[in-house]
Amino acid sequence: MSSTRKLKTRTGKPEKKVDPASITGYLLAGMVVYGGLGWLIDKWAGTSDVFTPIGVIFGLAAGLFLTFRLVSVLERQEREALLRKRRALVGIEDPPEQQDPQDPQDPQD
Repeated sequence: MSSTRKLKTRTGKPEKKVDPASITGYLLAGMVVYGGLGWLIDKWAGTSDVFTPIGVIFGLAAGLFLTFRLVSVLERQEREALLRKRRALVGIEDPPEQQDPQDPQDPQD
């Protein structure tokens, strides 16, 4: 199950909405999964708690990376929405959408 929902905007582009619990989920799941893998490596290698803390720290770093990536996408979408509102208040139309040159639906034949 995804922590984000994609909604269509008036321009047709998908816009993400975030479940606030997903941030906590990313952090906890990363620490539990990678900490568990570290614990398994400790048991397999016969070491005493060497890889478990490394796994927990790596899981926390991975969770933070995913959280920051998600927040940056949302921040950019909010910035674009504010820009569209400003343009609407001033009366400037949105620029036409740029079409991807690799888009297979592009009628350039």
